[in-house]
Amino acid sequence: MDFLLIGLYLKWPLKKPPGLILCLLGFFLKMFSFAEAVCPRLCHCDSKLLYCEGLNLTDIPHNLSSAMGLSMRENNLTELREGQLAGLPQLTWLYLDHNNIDIVEEGAFNRLRRVKELDLSSNRIESLPNGTFRPLSNLRILDLSYNRLQALEADLFHGLRKLTNLHLRYNALRFVPVRIFQDCRSMLFLDLGYNQLQSLARNSFAGLFKLTELHLEHNELVKVNLAHFPRLIALRTLYMHNNRATIVVNTLEWTWQYLEKIDVSANEIEHIEPHVFESAPNLKVLMLDSNRLTYVDQQILDSWSCLETITLAGNDWECSRNVCALATWLTAFRGQRDSSLQCSSPDTAQGEDMLDAVYAFQLCEDPSNEVTTAGLYDSTKEPGNGNSVFLSPFTPNPNEGEGSETVTSSFTVTLGHDDLDRTLQIQKVVTGTMALIFSFLIIVLMLYVAWKCFPAGIRHLRQCFSSQHRKQKQKQNMQKMAAISTPEYYVDYKPNH
Repeated sequence: MDFLLIGLYLKWPLKKPPGLILCLLGFFLKMFSFAEAVCPRLCHCDSKLLYCEGLNLTDIPHNLSSAMGLSMRENNLTELREGQLAGLPQLTWLYLDHNNIDIVEEGAFNRLRRVKELDLSSNRIESLPNGTFRPLSNLRILDLSYNRLQALEADLFHGLRKLTNLHLRYNALRFVPVRIFQDCRSMLFLDLGYNQLQSLARNSFAGLFKLTELHLEHNELVKVNLAHFPRLIALRTLYMHNNRATIVVNTLEWTWQYLEKIDVSANEIEHIEPHVFESAPNLKVLMLDSNRLTYVDQQILDSWSCLETITLAGNDWECSRNVCALATWLTAFRGQRDSSLQCSSPDTAQGEDMLDAVYAFQLCEDPSNEVTTAGLYDSTKEPGNGNSVFLSPFTPNPNEGEGSETVTSSFTVTLGHDDLDRTLQIQKVVTGTMALIFSFLIIVLMLYVAWKCFPAGIRHLRQCFSSQHRKQKQKQNMQKMAAISTPEYYVDYKPNH
């Protein structure tokens, strides 16, 4: 019997004691029943928010119709049956992560249309039926990471027009169905990293007009093709590092005006099409380190006009004339970059810094200054000098005939390796001399500082040196006196004549 209603609606006026008593009794009974219904045993409750975490529960508590938030983290739930959560119509967030859930029936989330955040991460889910999330029309954040999903149904996210964040990392997905995100027009963040994706379809991300951040790192993609992301007009950040891509291309005429960061590091990229980065005119951060690039085309360098940060270390740079364009660009670049780019080939420059090698080996000098000859030459090394080449052009003898000799004119061209070795030796000598001078100056500076900061110690050292010097002089004087006082013995020698 509801004493509160009896006290209010019966003919007893509230100013009379019986009516007032019944009203108070009904009020306290309502409060007691609400508290008992909302906060189950062993759970922690904060108003209408329930935290039943780490209790080894195997089922959802009952009588929670007024709860607005429920956390069932770190329990032992194994399945979500149809209608199991139907008694929680007021929920706005639901955390079911870190359980052992492996089965989710299609109607498990019926009547939960107010839920805005759902966390199912760190479970054992291998598949989800097509209409699993259809009742969650107001869902904003969905976390399915750290599960065992191998495939996604084509209409799994159908109707989630308010979804902004979707986490699918650390699963076993091998492909992304075409137009699976067609209804997710409000999505801002999509994480598909740490899966087993081997390829992407052109329309896999269709409908994501507001997407700003896309994660595809740590997959098995063999190609980076910007055409896989058509009409992602708001995309700002693209992560594709730690894949198996060998080439970067763009087979679509489209411009990503807001794309500011691309990370394709730790791949196996050997070639980049020259026009690729023209599709991202406002690119500011580019990560290309730990790939297999040997050079960068001049057209690519021209398209990096807005770059502020670039990483290129860990590639197979061939320090020949092919890197001259990149070396010139790096010299003029004023943003953040790697401190050193090491040469991988040829053997003479292996391990050297690219810019140092370009300077030391004069790789980028004007080729018009090199010695050129016209005609056909015989080249042989001059005996006794391994750095000179003896060139002799063939000149036919006008009187050549049977038994005649061939007349040749020859000259010697000396290559610049000796000069280069001498230059390097001079640089080493100068560097060593400067190091010695610098060490001497440091010692003098230390003595000066000690003299200024510790005058008593210096005075004591001086007294010690002077006393030692006096003792040495006294010892020498005593030795001289002893030598004078020592009698000398002579033996007379009288020769016999």
